[in-house]
Parts: sequence; structure tokens; C-alpha cells
Amino acid sequence: MDFTTFTRLFPGSCYKSLSLHRQVILDALVLLNKQWQRRLTGDGQCYEQENWLNDFLPTVAKLEQEILARLTQPTLTAQHKGKMLTLLQTQNNLAHLICRLAERLTYRSSRLGEDLQRSVEQLNLHFARVVYSLKAGVTKQDRLGIPGFRKQQSQALLEANQEITIAVNELRNIISACKGKVFQHEGELDPLDMALLLLSLDDMDDLALWIHSMVIHLQQLSR
Repeated sequence: MDFTTFTRLFPGSCYKSLSLHRQVILDALVLLNKQWQRRLTGDGQCYEQENWLNDFLPTVAKLEQEILARLTQPTLTAQHKGKMLTLLQTQNNLAHLICRLAERLTYRSSRLGEDLQRSVEQLNLHFARVVYSLKAGVTKQDRLGIPGFRKQQSQALLEANQEITIAVNELRNIISACKGKVFQHEGELDPLDMALLLLSLDDMDDLALWIHSMVIHLQQLSR
């Protein structure tokens, strides 16, 4: 059997494609945070469709199809198909939430009082901490994701999981406190502003849970 025929029969696992799919989502989380920061600083450009959103979902969808195609083909190594599909679905859920939040940020600016504005700014700062902690942890895991480093990879993911768990729990506490302040200032808010803010907070809470879920699935896949 010649090499070309061999590589067609065994095109390789989908680990690389799954990692690329994840990296696109991590980059989008960073861009989402920057978009939110621009909105909080009053930059009018944030109300326009963000350029990065135009290619985001098509890129995610293309990588998803590549991953699914590779999972149905034979490989020389075990692929843990069930775990990979679970991780892929988790990453897709993150992608769709990112798009939904980014779209909400293009709506009109909410007129918030100083107390509520400070709470939202605190939430944005902590969200940035979660995003960058996640990106750093996954980058470290990918760097160790080579033969002979399984133990170090598992330890890196364990450390990332612990750090993200703490950060996500704090983020969810801040989201909960922010929701409380929204209802506390209900009489001062335009009903539409209040509804949009609460929807965004719910999405942020879901996003935090899926981020934590992704770290857990990554750790399980490394075992």
C-alpha cells in the first residue's frame, strides 16, 4: 500500500480540528469582552455589527463538519468519540451564546444609574478575568498535549479547572448581585432597558456555566 492510499484510509484524529474549533471560540470570547468594554466607555462604534462576527459562526460550522467527518473515519489511535462529541457540543453552545450576547451589545445603550453602572462595570472586569484565565489554561494544556506529557497535561488542566471554578463562581455571584440591583432600581429603569439587561445577565450566567463545563470535559478527555 502506498503512502497516499494509507493516509486516505487513516487521515488522522480530530484532536487538532477540535483544538482549532476551541481556539476560535476562545478568541471570540476575548473579542466579546472588548466589545463590551467599548460599549461601557460609550464608543458609538459598538452599536454597529462587529466585523469578527461575520466570519465567526461560518468558521465554527466548517470546523465542526471537519471534526464530525474525522470521527466517522478509521484512525490509528483511539478517539474517545463520546467525550469528543460532548466537548464539541459544549463548544458549540458557547459559540451561540457568544453571538447572542454580541448581538445584544449592538442594541441601544441602557440608561443606568451610577450604582447599577458600577455593578455592570465590575461584572465586565470579572468576566475579563474568567476569559483570560480560561485562555491561559487551555493554551498551557495544548502546549503539553504531546506524547510523553500526559501527566503534566492532566495536572495543567486540573490547575486550570480549579482556577476557572473559583473565577466562574465569583462571576455568577456578581451576576446574581447585579440582578438584585436591577430589581432594586426597577422604578428608575426604562422597561425595555431593564428587560435587555436581565436577558444579557441570564446569557452571561449560562456562558459562565458552559465555560466551566468545557474545562471539565477537557480534563476528562485528557485522562
